Amino acid sequence: MMKELDIFKHRYSCRNFKNEKLNPQDLKNILEVARLSPSSLGLEPWRFLVVQDEKKKEELFQICNHQNHVKNCSALIIILSRLDFLDYFEEKLRKRDMEEKEIQKRLDIYMPFLKSLNREQKIAYAREQAHIALAGILYSANALNIASCSIGGFDKTKLDSYLNLNTQKEIATLVVALGYSNDKNLPQKNRFDFDEVVQFL
Repeated sequence: MMKELDIFKHRYSCRNFKNEKLNPQDLKNILEVARLSPSSLGLEPWRFLVVQDEKKKEELFQICNHQNHVKNCSALIIILSRLDFLDYFEEKLRKRDMEEKEIQKRLDIYMPFLKSLNREQKIAYAREQAHIALAGILYSANALNIASCSIGGFDKTKLDSYLNLNTQKEIATLVVALGYSNDKNLPQKNRFDFDEVVQFL
């Protein structure tokens, strides 16, 4: 494992992967970090589909605008955003170690909000949570010396269809390519200076 801020300092979007399979336990650990990611109201409105089959990666390469790293990486994680969180919110809430009074309080506060969301708002809400899980995937991979590249450029309709999704309940939001980097020199990280983006009030 890398130490402290090095995990964040040295991560970059890799598009040049070695033809080498991932350690299965490392991949499982990355997915476990994704599963444990925080989410609004604890809804966890996501699922993670893992693709390692060469034929499927080739098919996804076609859907993802012919980006070579999609077919050349070791594995793809497709993050799905769940839109059916209203259906399971109360059930998940009741699994927490809380008194009934507190459960009812949260139901009274949050149920009206969840019920008020139209489809576009549900998608936006769930996609925000997916990006939290994405961060966990990217940085846990880097901690394991596994390179990554997040991909938002794909035909969403075709990908949902390819995955045979019930789009009333879930949609594909992000694709993440994982593998061992074949880059000889890491690109220099170019970010705004600390004082340009941070202000203490």
